[in-house]
Amino acid sequence: MKAETQLDRRARRSRQAIKSAFVALVLEKGYDAVTVMDVAERADYNRGTFYKHFMGKEELLKEIRDDFLAAVSDALLDPYPGLERIEADRIFPSTLLLFELIEKRKDEFKALLTADKGMGIELMNALRRSMKDDMRIELEHREPPVDYEIMLSYQLSATVGVIMYWAETNFKYSARYMAEQLFALNRNKMKSIEFTHKPE
Repeated sequence: MKAETQLDRRARRSRQAIKSAFVALVLEKGYDAVTVMDVAERADYNRGTFYKHFMGKEELLKEIRDDFLAAVSDALLDPYPGLERIEADRIFPSTLLLFELIEKRKDEFKALLTADKGMGIELMNALRRSMKDDMRIELEHREPPVDYEIMLSYQLSATVGVIMYWAETNFKYSARYMAEQLFALNRNKMKSIEFTHKPE
């Protein structure tokens, strides 16, 4: 059993080294320019070791993307184990955890954005699935009533938009600052709009 555990650990280390090498190379050269040989050499393995774990760079990319999106979905629920309900003004912990996760894995996220042009949509869909499967937002009664699916799309678009802006600025703000900004945006209402063009 001990030998099997050591093999499992060795396999996990090998897979992680390959993933780390791939991410670094995508950030350096772009996804299309990266070859299996490049990844194997950067990870200090041969091609055979790479193919022992992954069929090709497409499968490697998919595993990194799937793991990242699963972690993003988990971040929404992890702060509230055992709770059945929480007030909307107390969701900051999950907002912060989401941004901290992305900050911790920012190289991975940047590589995914480089390799997968649809990553923003993938991120939104992962959040949507988690929110639809694991929770339901209770809305205040207003006239006219707000359609739930439209509201959900609006909230998700805003969240992903803020995350994408953060990535575009190369994560120049801290995760806490971004979480605070998103939380404030969700609670603020527009007061007025001032037009900056001068009438002729």
